[in-house]
Amino acid sequence: MRQLLARATSRFVEVMGVHDRPERLAAAWALGIGIGLSPLMGLHTALALALAIVFRLNKLDVLLGTLIINPWTLPLYFPVALLVGKRVTGVNIPHFVRFQPEAVLNLAVWRENAPWLKSMLLAWGFGAAILALLAGFATYLLLRRVIRVHREHHLRRLAHADQSNLQKPRVPPEQTGKG
Repeated sequence: MRQLLARATSRFVEVMGVHDRPERLAAAWALGIGIGLSPLMGLHTALALALAIVFRLNKLDVLLGTLIINPWTLPLYFPVALLVGKRVTGVNIPHFVRFQPEAVLNLAVWRENAPWLKSMLLAWGFGAAILALLAGFATYLLLRRVIRVHREHHLRRLAHADQSNLQKPRVPPEQTGKG
């Protein structure tokens, strides 16, 4: 059982790419987060897999990065991206339209609100694209640094433990009464 657990843990670590170089691990997550925040809703998974294959990055890490946008984060992200897009493009969104649930399927309602929808989607698209690029770049820099620091700390801790083990006097088992 212990061997099975050790093999499963080893395989999990391998699949997650934990032992990849910090640059590659950070690049995989940055790519996933950048794609996840992009305005290409509905294409995130396919695009992430395709780019992970092209750049030979860990596919699982890239896909996990795309999960930054989900039902809990989208209501927070959408207005921020819209605001950034409005500032950059100068698009004026005249008013907020609230659709009644039954009106969503009415083509006349969509035609009537087309100018509003176009300006909103233009602003959101630009804002989301800008935020995706910035978040991807920031993720790469931050994660690369965090991974490097963590690994250096881990190596120092291992070296310290090895040095402590070397400095301890070795007591033969017969002297401890356990032999």
